Amino acid sequence: MNLVMIGALIYIANIILSITLAIIIIDKLYISKKFSKEKDFHFYNDLFSWEMFYIFIGIENIIKIFSLFISFNNELSFIFLRIRILIVFFPFWTKMIHLEKVMDKITYERHYFAGIIPLFIVIVLGFTNIPNLVLLLIFFCTTYVPFLILFIFFKNTGTERKKTLKVIFGAIFIGLGYLFKPEIFEGYIGISEILDVLIMSLNVVIPLSFLIGLLLIFDSYRNEL
Repeated sequence: MNLVMIGALIYIANIILSITLAIIIIDKLYISKKFSKEKDFHFYNDLFSWEMFYIFIGIENIIKIFSLFISFNNELSFIFLRIRILIVFFPFWTKMIHLEKVMDKITYERHYFAGIIPLFIVIVLGFTNIPNLVLLLIFFCTTYVPFLILFIFFKNTGTERKKTLKVIFGAIFIGLGYLFKPEIFEGYIGISEILDVLIMSLNVVIPLSFLIGLLLIFDSYRNEL
């Protein structure tokens, strides 16, 4: 079994994990109604933002699996990669909006408007000829880094330090999974054997990074469920 197939199995595990975590939150919020806006306002919204976070990551991983079956079609592969890169704006933006609400930087009445901003960004970027690597850098600078900065400052507002660290490290693992997609570096294959090995190893390292990140983030609030 080659590294691509091993990576595919780990991506499938990521999909299952993402969907499972989203379902757990859906159950707590809408089915068993263990938490409600009336009694647990901030935590309810925190769980909702994590629910969306897991759903977007699950979608990104599902598209990755589909892309493995059409690798022979360069045009479709490029489109799928483009979609996966554009999707990464949403999970971290969702969490940014929640953190800003909790820190009273934005009102709960206006967060719906702020939430649609990445939609316009993605639509505009989707119709440009910007290279995929540049798209990832735009995501990194406009969404991922601000999320980390907000969460680092957020730790000073009463959130348990251990929980904050788990989320930060979990986000770092997931961010690495986004930034070092092996497809981005395919053009460098053939330069040297060592570089080829490193690029191929990303097929396994990246989905594992996703998996670790998802588990760390879930573990940060698992005891509160």
